[in-house]
Amino acid sequence: MQEIIYELIIKEKYGSLSVEDSAVLLSWRQESLANEQAYQSLYGTLDDYTLVDRYQSIDLDHAWAKVDQRISEQPQKSRSLYRYWVRYAAALLLFFSIGLYWYTARQERAIDTSVIGSLDDVVPGGNKALITFSNGEQILLDSTQSRLETIDGTYRYGDGREVTNSEVQFATVSTPIGSTYEVTLPDGTKAWLNASSSIHYPTRFTGQERAIETTGEVYLEVAADKKHPFIVHSANQRLQVLGTAFNIRSYSDAIVTTLVHGKVSLSGQHTHKTVSLQPGQQAILSEKQIAISEVNASDYTVWIKGVILNRDASLVDICQELERWYGVKFVFPKGFKNEERVMLSIDRKERLSTVLSSLEKAYFVRFEIKGKEVRVN
Repeated sequence: MQEIIYELIIKEKYGSLSVEDSAVLLSWRQESLANEQAYQSLYGTLDDYTLVDRYQSIDLDHAWAKVDQRISEQPQKSRSLYRYWVRYAAALLLFFSIGLYWYTARQERAIDTSVIGSLDDVVPGGNKALITFSNGEQILLDSTQSRLETIDGTYRYGDGREVTNSEVQFATVSTPIGSTYEVTLPDGTKAWLNASSSIHYPTRFTGQERAIETTGEVYLEVAADKKHPFIVHSANQRLQVLGTAFNIRSYSDAIVTTLVHGKVSLSGQHTHKTVSLQPGQQAILSEKQIAISEVNASDYTVWIKGVILNRDASLVDICQELERWYGVKFVFPKGFKNEERVMLSIDRKERLSTVLSSLEKAYFVRFEIKGKEVRVN
């Protein structure tokens, strides 16, 4: 079974997995968290060495033995000359076969070697999420789907398929590194989860408030309902809205709230004031203070369109974003300083090596990929 699963993972990574096999692999992943962890580990470590291993498995001694056997069957007079020409032809055939096999395998994977640039290249992420229900049940959401809906107490994929038939009160949807997911809440509010983020919400909103909790980065388009304020709890911040669209980011100690349209008011657990934001404003809550500034809101919400970053940012800022999306760790030399700030638009679908190539030209640095570590020089 292990060999079958390994083969399916290889096919999935290189784009040759059938619909039937995809269902088998997904079912195996959903059997347990251990299976999913094994999948993530295997998927992340596959690279060009796979081709090398398959090539090295060719038994050359056995192949030459078969050639010698054919030679021995020839008449004695012509055996010497025949042996020379057959060995020569066999060598050419073997060389051509290996080359053809290598080329075919590379074509099947549809990988441009000029883009890879390294055997340790990292592929981009996709749509992955784990949903944990209040009864303890956990389900890995189908990676072929990008949206989860909660309607009339039922959790369904965007195509209408039911996720679970269990009766639960709350659910937490969380995304791993390198993944995003869209969630529609019971009231019609839409939430987009960035990598390493989560949203906790009830199966049904009851009472006077619609309260949820978020971690990481979440973009929300809140359904209007003046009678039932929408409350978002993020770390030590409480944010209240009526009907609006905004982005909330709480990866670090500071919580960054960017308002696209509508109106929100927020307060910190350790602050003694409540502030209101207007469209195009951003609030940064850190420790005991809230700082408000004017920003281009679209620069902070463009990630929901498949772009990692599109604003005037430092190299360190960008590397932090790349760490969450590609699951790598950037290592800077001691005392490293780079004050350059560049406007960039990074496509999430690009391989890491392609992104780093662009950054090298923009920031005049060099990168070296070593497994899950990227060294900056």
